[in-house]
Amino acid sequence: MSERSVFLFPGLGAYSPGALRRARRSHPQVDATFQEIDAAAVLAGAPPVSTTLFDGEPRSIRQLLAEPAEVLQLAIFGISVAVHRVLTERGARPHLLVGHSFGEMAALVAAGAFSLADGVTLVCARAAALRPWEGRGAMTAVGMDQESAGHVPGVLDEPELVVACLNAPRQTVLAGPPTALDRVERLAEVLDVPHARLHLPYASHHPTMRPAVADFVARMADARQLPLQAAVHSPVHGRRYTDDDDLKQALAECLVLPVRFTDTVRSLHSRGYTTYVESGALNTLTRCVEHTVPGVRTTAPLLDPEEEDAGLRAALTSVARPRATPIQAEEEPVPSHPAPAREPEPTDVRPAAAPPGLVPPPVGAAPDREHLVVELRALYAETLEYPPELLTEDALLEAELGVDSLKQTSLLGRVADRFGLPAGAAELPVWELPTLRHVADHVAAAKARR
Repeated sequence: MSERSVFLFPGLGAYSPGALRRARRSHPQVDATFQEIDAAAVLAGAPPVSTTLFDGEPRSIRQLLAEPAEVLQLAIFGISVAVHRVLTERGARPHLLVGHSFGEMAALVAAGAFSLADGVTLVCARAAALRPWEGRGAMTAVGMDQESAGHVPGVLDEPELVVACLNAPRQTVLAGPPTALDRVERLAEVLDVPHARLHLPYASHHPTMRPAVADFVARMADARQLPLQAAVHSPVHGRRYTDDDDLKQALAECLVLPVRFTDTVRSLHSRGYTTYVESGALNTLTRCVEHTVPGVRTTAPLLDPEEEDAGLRAALTSVARPRATPIQAEEEPVPSHPAPAREPEPTDVRPAAAPPGLVPPPVGAAPDREHLVVELRALYAETLEYPPELLTEDALLEAELGVDSLKQTSLLGRVADRFGLPAGAAELPVWELPTLRHVADHVAAAKARR
């Protein structure tokens, strides 16, 4: 069986300050993509996103969360589509496209099932349909397998908790009321299980969101479904999409159905899919793939903001193949009728090393910095059981040292306790603290603000 390649389109956690700023200098597809998105966004009553991404200082995810929801979501959507355009217009020929939850919209646009302008309509429709649900639910990623996480609602007697996403063998996302997730996180602390609250204001993939499904479908009415030009597999519905599917209804059902990304990766790997490329910022999905089926080839072209061109070249090399009709080239069996949806998604689990959007340490913090780094190196080495010499000041914690985002979140909690940081100091998204140098600067700044 010949090797096959997959483009992965991540969900709402896939934002990195400064993403594509370097790549756009040599890849005109980036500006062309966002010009189309801006024009369609204005028609949909949403703000343009190009200035947010490319003008001034790179903005953190927390800053964008204070804007209308469409800004961050269109940014993530646009980054995914732009990466796909850059690679395919330079000869990349992936065999299959896979979107994770929110990422299914970008995957379907990349596959030609919707125009880019209609993709903007889909994103804005989803944001509007979910607006009434903001604040009523939340999601937490825990370092547990599916079976263990499935027992948590019963152990805590919280029947409104559900397993929303299965991202990797030991990365599961629970969704439900914020108070219930508070209890999940306290239990995780007692059990010394890594956990992280996701930066989402609602409980995606939860059955109580059912009323939002019809609203989402109604708001997508003007979007026109086109014939698929590439194969797209849904981790929510557990199969490839076909032109017989009502893709707008399928996308809407993703609001309430779980995402089984782990099952999808294992199934694809068994059929010879051995190369996976992150078509978006960071490496959320490729990291999950590595934990699920070790030994495959993965590429996350936008992981290092300083090396985007090199990352894109590496991705291009990994998926280049003779041109063929993508859907005909696929050998995966396609059911004649849509199968019942059955899966959970890798929503917004915290990615990895990404460019920071931190406030620099104030004047006066520098004299303690060397001591801070020494203490941090000792703390991280003890907790991770790593040789201290590996934990250099500029080593990328996830990309180079393999410290996943959940473990990094737990470590930040320990850092806050060790240094007596003010409340909230450990809540900074870990992808804004990719190295010990950034952690030290964050600690120095937090101590100075006390």
